[in-house]
Amino acid sequence: MKSRKINRFMPVITYAAVLLFILSAFPAGSLKAQTNNKQKPVFNISAGLTSMYDDNILKYSDKYIDRFLNNEDEGRFHIRTYDDVVISPELEMSTSYRFIRKLNTTFTAGYRFTSYMINSNKSRSYINLGLRQYFTRKASIKISWDYIPDFYVRHFRDDDWVSIYGYTPETFKPFSFAKESYGAEVMYTFFKNTRAKLIFDYASYYYNAHFTEYDCNNSAWELNIRQTLYKGLKAEAGYTFTTSVAKGSDEPGEIRQYSDDSDGSFEEDAFLIRILWDLPEFQKHRHTLDVKTEFSKRYSTTEKSAVLDPLHAGRVDKNIALNVNYSLEITKTVGLAFFYNWYSRNARSMAEENSQYVSEEKDYGQSQIGISVTYSMKY
Repeated sequence: MKSRKINRFMPVITYAAVLLFILSAFPAGSLKAQTNNKQKPVFNISAGLTSMYDDNILKYSDKYIDRFLNNEDEGRFHIRTYDDVVISPELEMSTSYRFIRKLNTTFTAGYRFTSYMINSNKSRSYINLGLRQYFTRKASIKISWDYIPDFYVRHFRDDDWVSIYGYTPETFKPFSFAKESYGAEVMYTFFKNTRAKLIFDYASYYYNAHFTEYDCNNSAWELNIRQTLYKGLKAEAGYTFTTSVAKGSDEPGEIRQYSDDSDGSFEEDAFLIRILWDLPEFQKHRHTLDVKTEFSKRYSTTEKSAVLDPLHAGRVDKNIALNVNYSLEITKTVGLAFFYNWYSRNARSMAEENSQYVSEEKDYGQSQIGISVTYSMKY
């Protein structure tokens, strides 16, 4: 089996880009008063800390939660608990210039570390860079890059090891990936209070040496419309279409259609509805309520039979997400937010003899509740 492809130059590129970004902010500040006294601050820093309780960190079905609690499946569970407390510090920086008349060009850079207090193998980092250019006051484009160096999902059996050692604890191997994605966005505001976005995202997933058949490239198109209903109340709706093409093989010379490996290729339709409400001020403090729900239907596109690929052949996933966020502006620089997230997946197979198996393996429910604090500085 081949090992995953890691871009060894990416850390160097990232550090260089962040350093250039920081250094570029200083001359911008010195030019501020000379070029335009009315220009907004050109350098922003935002630091945040989120604390959250997650009741199902590995998205386990009831079947595997029961097995974990009963100490079954030796070798599968490399966790101490199936729930956890998660702490996430985050730093975001942005700097703005006006290369085109009086229209902003904004560079952004962000870093977040998600730390699991009990199950540290789930901890991970997230890096992002972005550039937005306005061409009119109502129209802009944005390009972005995001990177996750290592994301541990959970342990699964490696079928290639099963053929050698049988169904023993040693055949459970970590299922993890690195993810790199590129995005492009066009945003336009029309009719004064209607904002539209067209977004394209291309993501590559590189799995570890045990599961290279899951390496894949995902392409997603999203259309998002936000409408102001009246002062302080906005509604948003969106649709996203995603296609994923998996490698589907793990040996040199093999092709997806004729290999004996899993094929995780899929197509997905996702629909989003969101309400954003600026509540009446509370003792001169601004506070908002943000409620978002998303429904998606994912169709496996593998051509393999349920015998060769029982987890994917004919599989259809129905996913529902609900996100509720209440935020309060404590001061002009400090913000506080309380949130609740709920996720659910209902998985079935169009191959009737396999549908119950897929459901028991992949159905799950997950709830998260937490609080976040942000501190923003402007120069």
